[in-house]
Amino acid sequence: MLYIINKSHADSQALNNCLQRASRGDGILLIEHAVYSALNVKQSPLHLVLDSEVTVYVLTPDMQARGLQELACFSFVEYVDYTGFVGLIEDSSAVRSCF
Repeated sequence: MLYIINKSHADSQALNNCLQRASRGDGILLIEHAVYSALNVKQSPLHLVLDSEVTVYVLTPDMQARGLQELACFSFVEYVDYTGFVGLIEDSSAVRSCF
C-alpha cells in the first residue's frame, strides 16, 4: 500500500492515522505541505517509523518550493521527483490518498 499525504502533521491527523495503519512493505509519500513532516524535529510523528519497515518518500519539488533542505530531514527518507511519484503509484498494489 502506498499512502499519499498532503497536509503536515501540525494541520491534520492524516499522517498519524497512516502511520498507525502502515505495515511492513508499505510506503508513505509526503507531498505539498506534508513535506514539513520530514523535518527531523521531535514534534514529527515520523519518529514512529524509525524501527519499522515502512518507507517514507518525499516529493523533492514540493520541498524545494518550500525552501526545505534534505540535510534538515530525517536520514531515512527517500526523495522522489514527479517521475518517481508516478513510478511509486505504478509499482504499488493499492494507493490511498489521505487528505
